[in-house]
Amino acid sequence: MKNIFLLLLALFALASCSDSNDALLEKLRTAVETENPEGYNTIDVSALTDFEWDRMFYFQGEQTALDIQAETGVKWEGASDVPKNHNRLLFMKGDQVVSYVDYNVDEFPLRVFGCENDRWIYPRNRSTFASFSYCLNDKQTYAFVPKPCLQNMQELINTKCDEAPKAE
Repeated sequence: MKNIFLLLLALFALASCSDSNDALLEKLRTAVETENPEGYNTIDVSALTDFEWDRMFYFQGEQTALDIQAETGVKWEGASDVPKNHNRLLFMKGDQVVSYVDYNVDEFPLRVFGCENDRWIYPRNRSTFASFSYCLNDKQTYAFVPKPCLQNMQELINTKCDEAPKAE
């Protein structure tokens, strides 16, 4: 009985790292899409997560599991390619992938921007982002910018669509 319990526990642990974290995606989407009179929202990613992590990686487009392995330096057993028309936020603790979020950019048009030397890698102690909507190709899009670089985005903050269709 004890062996069966341990096996089920191990399978659950493996499964928890092999699927996109939909609960985190919903929290992120709600935080990003909330209107704020300041023109942007301040989002602390560490406050949205219910797991321990020390680095967040951003992968856009159709990057392969091998691309992800090369960038993180870790062979991830549950690795999968980033699906077409999706982006991925991947969370690591030490040399382990602890969670990730894949999101369809047509359904949730969130564009993550880098800041200085981050290279799409954000340590937990710098996980506060500013988010705002702007117009890209006549479609409302959301920017996700490290808070220290918000001042560089003023022109983009002021780019609004005329009656832009909201993401579904």
